[in-house]
Amino acid sequence: MNLENLRFARSLYYQCLGEVFSFSFSKDRLANFSKYLNAMSECAFDEALKTNFAFLLENLKTPQDIQKLIKEYDVLFLALKNAIPTTFSYIEEGFENSNALLAVRQILAKSKLRRNETFFKEGEDSVGFCFILMGEFLKEKNDDLAKELFEKLINPNIDEFLSLILTNDEALFFKKIAFISKAFMEFERFCFELEKPMKVQSKKVQNNLSRSEFLRRETNKQRRKLGKSQEIS
Repeated sequence: MNLENLRFARSLYYQCLGEVFSFSFSKDRLANFSKYLNAMSECAFDEALKTNFAFLLENLKTPQDIQKLIKEYDVLFLALKNAIPTTFSYIEEGFENSNALLAVRQILAKSKLRRNETFFKEGEDSVGFCFILMGEFLKEKNDDLAKELFEKLINPNIDEFLSLILTNDEALFFKKIAFISKAFMEFERFCFELEKPMKVQSKKVQNNLSRSEFLRRETNKQRRKLGKSQEIS
């Protein structure tokens, strides 16, 4: 297989998926989504995905339809309760701004690319930003940095992220997108000659609690103590 001939198609997939997994206030948000889908369906890496592309293309034709997709994004990723995490830091360790963020910044430092803070409201370790960065690396033929980013961040964590979407009852459009993403990630593992990682259970820190839940309870405990001390004084 000549991967050089597939470079544009791969970068297109990353660009499209990166945009759909990114939060934005722009009025032109996802304006190119249908165009991306048409092009992606023409170069599908898995024939079984044709029905997913067909569903999205049929139901996301107009700007009003795209607004439905954006509203679904809000429900899945911005809900006050049970929101799906969108950063590799949280997916990997249970809290934000952890080792994953440092890893992406170190990779970025080796390139001329930087995060556009006007467009990207999330950190460099967000799934959306990392996907778009992968697309840029491929377009620039910076394959070493692309493989480093995929190997260190995307490959170990993306399956957990996608499984949270696929098992969410609120997901409709994003479930189709997750199926496409999952198949594409398998193709990318082939391109980078990497194995799918063994499933790792969420990190536990104390009393069988996840790291994030432990930190949340500790924070609440400290707040209660502070409140009592203020009442006494």
